[in-house]
Amino acid sequence: MSPALPRGGLRSAAVFALCALFAVLSMGLTLLASGAYRDTAAGAEANYTRRTALSYLVNQVRRSDADGCVYVESFGGGDALVLAEPTGGSSYVTLLYCYDGQLRELYVEEGYPLLPEDGLPVLELQSLRVCAENGLLSFTATAPDGAVSSVSVAPRCRLGGEVDMP
Repeated sequence: MSPALPRGGLRSAAVFALCALFAVLSMGLTLLASGAYRDTAAGAEANYTRRTALSYLVNQVRRSDADGCVYVESFGGGDALVLAEPTGGSSYVTLLYCYDGQLRELYVEEGYPLLPEDGLPVLELQSLRVCAENGLLSFTATAPDGAVSSVSVAPRCRLGGEVDMP
């Protein structure tokens, strides 16, 4: 005959089994929560990139909001927002454009020949579309993950290149 477990041993085994079950369930819950956190953090990062890029562009337009100082042109194979700064005899421009997967900024004297890769990277961005119609600037940003966001701004100034209508 096999010896029977003493009463204290049975209680100890039950307590140990409950502790082990609690530990296994705790680890499972922790792993599940960490996966949800990773997904949320990745979504927030992509949202941050698009929103920051659009906010940056809108604030740059507001900063340079003077007649004829804000206009759109092609640069680096895509759209570029151009912000002119006339200063004592010389005129400087800030070009904001997307090149090589990055939103870039290039500050240069007007007419000085620079290449798109000369701009300073601001943040990662797959593409940027800038459109100026009827006094309204529209920006469409595509994040590295392919998510697209848009914003429009109506500058108080007359956009460069627009003619006054009678």
